[in-house]
Order: sequence, then C-alpha cells, then structure tokens
Amino acid sequence: MPKMRNTRESVSRNAEKSDEPRVGGMLEMRNVRKTFQAGTPNEQPGLVGVSLRVERGDFLTVVGSNGAGKTTLFNAVAGIFPVDGGSVFLDGEDITYRKEHVRAKNIGRLFQDPKTGTAPGLTVEENLALVYSKATGRFPLRLALRASDRRHFREVLSGLDMGFENRLGAKVGLLSGGQRQALTLLIATLVPPKLLLLDEHTAALDPVAAAKVMELTAQICRRSGITTLMITHNVGAALTTGSRTIMMDRGKIVMDLSGKERENMTPRDLFLRYRETTRKELDNDRMLFSEEEA
Repeated sequence: MPKMRNTRESVSRNAEKSDEPRVGGMLEMRNVRKTFQAGTPNEQPGLVGVSLRVERGDFLTVVGSNGAGKTTLFNAVAGIFPVDGGSVFLDGEDITYRKEHVRAKNIGRLFQDPKTGTAPGLTVEENLALVYSKATGRFPLRLALRASDRRHFREVLSGLDMGFENRLGAKVGLLSGGQRQALTLLIATLVPPKLLLLDEHTAALDPVAAAKVMELTAQICRRSGITTLMITHNVGAALTTGSRTIMMDRGKIVMDLSGKERENMTPRDLFLRYRETTRKELDNDRMLFSEEEA
C-alpha cells in the first residue's frame, strides 16, 4: 500500500512508520440540532440534540433506517447547511459557522455515486494532479508535472492493485464503477484529511468491487490514521469494520457500541436492541437483507 505524508503541504512516502504522528483529527459535536421546514405541517427533525465525540484516528460506523439522520449528521459536520443550535469542533477548533469550502480543506467525503469526486473528462493523471496541486501550490496541468510527480503517482496507484499505474492517460469517465470509486478514495486521501466521511461509498458497487473498495478503505485509513465515519446499511459490515458503531433513529443516537459489547453483538442482536430501545421495528429492507448476508 502507498505511504502518504501526514502534513498539509505535500505528499510523502512515510505514513507507515509507527513513530509518525497520526493525521486524524478529533471530532466533537455538542447538542447539535437541525429541523427541516420548521413551523410548517411538513416539519421534520433532522438532528435532535446530538452529542458525539470521535477520537483521533478512530473508525466509526453509522447505521439506521432511512430518515434516521445519518446523512444529516454528515452534512452538519461538512457544513452543507447551518445548524439550528449546538456546536461542531474539529481538533478543538469551533467550525460550527465555517463555510463548507473552508471545512473541505480538512474534511474529505465520498458519496454513494462513483461518478462524484472525479472529473470524468480528465485522465487519471490529471485528476491526481488537480489534488496534488493543492498540496504543492504548483500549476496542475499535465505538462507542468515533473517526472518525479509521475513516478510518485505510479507508486501510489500501484498500491490499489488495480493496474492504474499503467493507465495514467486513461479517461476517468471510461473506468468501471469500482475502479472510479477506488480512484475517488485515493484522491480524497492523497493528502490525508483530518476527517473522512464515507456516505455509503460502496452501496452502488457490485459485491466484488465493494469488497475491494472496503479493503482499500481499511488499509488507507489505518496506515494514515485518518479519523473516519462510515454510513452503511450492511449491519454485519458495520459491526466488524472499525472499532465503534452508532445507531441513529429520528435524528438521535440511540445506540453507541464499542469494545466487547460490539464484538459479541450480531446483526440480529442489534435489531432486538433497537426494538427494546425505540419500542418499534426497523422498517428498512436493505438493513434486514444485510442481516441475512452477515
């Protein structure tokens, strides 16, 4: 797997060294509230007094039925909309009122659609160069790249084990969904962010591609020490990926699992706990289906 620098100025090959500082930031949400269409008959709770602390380098999975508040939680962290109350901190810095583009310097995000996060009309090399330019401050066009840049791109791409290192000139729009999502993951972490938000980033992929992207996700986040939150409907994967799982319902965190409690919990146990906690059944077929797979 490629070794990436853990500073903001440029990309390096030293992130695997155990004595290197971790790049991940500590995320804290304090009593965050968001209501959509407030004061109307269509009023919907988005986040209801959510408080959450994610330590530096932790990998946390997020589950819940449709409308539970999972993506709203991510949007509040990323700055997609202003929250109605509460505070969001990253590494102790209050970012509650920071604009989305400002937060994006420290927060990476992948979405379900593999077509987001890359420029389809540009080549693999040109997509990487655009990100690399933010780290180096140099002109990003292909002709401005040095031979050492291309060598580094090949080295980094070879870690994906998907043959990208020999396809620097390939148009990204011609790649398969799995290839494109893997490339998007690499682009989002080429200069490791303090926080990585994965919003069902494997849901649109076939099982083989999804497994490959998940493997790459775990490798990159572990080796770079990126603090990561991942939304998934696969409860089995949620309970075995990372070190902590939270479950949301109607804008609230109703379960927070870690340690032995999480290790010993099965998807069916989680569904039973949900019913005991909320006094209702899960109504998400995708989550129930993932139970059968787990």
